[in-house]
Amino acid sequence: MSQPLSTSNDLSMRKDLVRLRMEMHRQQMLYHAQPLSHPLQQMKSFVSSRRASSEHSSGKGPMMIAATVVLALFGRRMGKMGKLARVALTLYPLIKGQQRLRGKLR
Repeated sequence: MSQPLSTSNDLSMRKDLVRLRMEMHRQQMLYHAQPLSHPLQQMKSFVSSRRASSEHSSGKGPMMIAATVVLALFGRRMGKMGKLARVALTLYPLIKGQQRLRGKLR
């Protein structure tokens, strides 16, 4: 098993190790709490990163994500119109990609 700490040097090393672990855990807590404490900043960075990589994106912008969530929650209640909207939402990235490809070829 473990041997008892006999020297003051061993004790100080152990204390330093515990301090470093506590600091690491504190930094992790701050990192993971940041999106919860600043949600608007997170959304701004999400939108700006989507704009920067729009050439390589799959066509899923913030509006597409919101539409997907709404249709997932209320699509069945909308009947045929909901089914048509779900099909359109599924086909939209394909059509958008085809339009981009045609634009590049011209």
